[in-house]
This record gives sequence, C-alpha cells and structure tokens, in this order.
Amino acid sequence: MTPVARISRRTLFASGAVSVGVGAGLPTAHATSGYTNPVIATDQPDPGILRVDQGYYLYSTAGAAGNMPVLRSPDLVTWRRVGDGQPVIAPWANSGRHWAPEVIEVDGRYHAYYTAWERETDRQAIGVAVAERPEGPFVDSADAPLLSTPEEGGCIDASPFRDEDGSLWLLWKNDGNAADQDSSLFAQRLAADGLSLEGARTRILERDQPWEIYTIEGPAVITDGGRYYLFYSAGEYWNETYGVGVAVADAIDGPWTKLSEQPVLSANEVAAGPGHGMPVRTDDGVWYVYHAWQPDRVGEDPGRQTWISRVDIDGESVSIQGPSVSNPQRPRTIYRS
Repeated sequence: MTPVARISRRTLFASGAVSVGVGAGLPTAHATSGYTNPVIATDQPDPGILRVDQGYYLYSTAGAAGNMPVLRSPDLVTWRRVGDGQPVIAPWANSGRHWAPEVIEVDGRYHAYYTAWERETDRQAIGVAVAERPEGPFVDSADAPLLSTPEEGGCIDASPFRDEDGSLWLLWKNDGNAADQDSSLFAQRLAADGLSLEGARTRILERDQPWEIYTIEGPAVITDGGRYYLFYSAGEYWNETYGVGVAVADAIDGPWTKLSEQPVLSANEVAAGPGHGMPVRTDDGVWYVYHAWQPDRVGEDPGRQTWISRVDIDGESVSIQGPSVSNPQRPRTIYRS
C-alpha cells in the first residue's frame, strides 16, 4: 500500500455545517421535490446506512468527529450530526484507523461491525460493538476482534446482512493490498446473536476485470425479486479510478456473477472516485449512498463527500443514475410510528 493510500483511509474531517437539502425538517419527504449532491458536503468516507422507523442513520470512517461519526436524516438528503458513536475503543485495538462501520438491529439492540487496528498483529481486523440505541454509544469489550486474518494482510469492510430466513451473515474483504497480496470478498454465517462467526467462510468475489485495478472491497447486499445483488467497489480509492460494480446470485453465499465488465458507477465531470457505499431501500425504490471526491480536489479538503443516486434493478440489469449534482426526484419515505 502506498503512503497516499494509507492517508486517504484516515478522515480529515472538515469542520462546518452539514449541507441541507430541500424540505429540511419535514416529517415526510415526497418525491415531487428534487435534491442536490453532495448531500453531505464534509469528509464522510465509507458511509453505512441504517434505516429506522423515523428515518436514517449514517456511520462513517473515523476522523475529527470521533472514532465512529454518526449523522441522522429524515430523507437521505438533509443530515445533521449526532456525535461519536464509539467514544471508547475496544481493548484489542490501537487508536486510529477505525474504518467503515455498518450497523444492523439484532434482538432489539444495534450491532456495529467495524474495522480497527489490531494491536497484537499490527493489521486491520473486524470487531463488533453493541448499543441500546442506533446513535450509540457502541461498546466492544472483547479482548480479541471478531475476525482477524493477518496472514492475508488483515480484514476490513465488514457488512452485516440478514437473509430472508432470518439468518445473519457477514461479508468482508481481506486487506491483501496492504501486504502485497490480492484481495477477495468473503461471506460467512454469524451466530444468531451476531457476536460470533459459524461454519466456514466462502470466497464470493475476486478481482478479475481490467477496471478493478489495485483492490476489490466495500461489499453490501440487497435483495430484489428473490435474487441477491452485491454492490462492491474496486480500483484505487484515493483517485478517479475508483468505481462500483454489481454481481447477482440466488443465495447469499453464491455463486455470484458479475453483471458487467464495466463499473455501473464511475467518475465523471462532477465526481471523482465514487464508491464504497450501500444500497438502501426507501418507499419508492432503491438508492445508493456513497462517497466521492470533487474532481479538482482529489485527496484534498473537503475530502470524500456523501452522494446519493437512484438505482434501477431489472433482473440481470442494474444501473445507478449519476453521479449528478442536480436531481429532479427525491427519495420518498413515509415514517412509521
């Protein structure tokens, strides 16, 4: 891994207000009003989204806002800062290099699966921290990480998934590019309580296309029409080569088939290096929440800002609209009591 790549994983969180979209504060966001990207104008790398009855929470890679910055939105467009979701790090972790948390509800509590710097191995590892509320505080009191693979360069980018039968799964990437190795994506079943892994892991996706230079990472799965769609990122995440691909399967552990030899989301004149996001289902379909650089400020402040784009899924075809700054259709969410 180059020094630039190491630095780009650390968040230099720009101070200032979060951008506000049309309809801020309304209890219901209707599709009749548009929105403008980026929806968060400050550095918010690797966004993970949790939908709750009252809206959405966003969790991102660490920075000046804390180990696990948390924001909240009623509509995926207008965001406000909540605070640091994990103010105290795990006993097994070194400070710094807290990356890419994703949160899922398990038996009425909230589990954050995140990447941290394992003290014993000096590699990245995956932990799980638990909270009573979606904003935290998330606590990981374990003496060892949930998953540690130093022989493969470490492991990062944990993504939890609940299958339609209720089973819990974890997806992740071996951090091979940090150790002059290749990287792959894996899936393994979690125990019912979400606190340990069960059975054997399955290698579900490898880097095998020309545009996937350097690494493959950032997995996130959504189901549609009885099929499984895996959104992943590849390329060099610190520049404009980064993009998003999609694979499809009939089961969470595969086999997976990539839908295209080209990324479905890539750099253009308004956004560079879009990726490492999550597909999110709203009341009017699926949206992809991701980060991207300003084209003329790659590697500089304000960093990797948060964008959203509409997703169209049609069997063997998936497209992501954008990146685009001005968008006529806003996500539609009707809140439930």
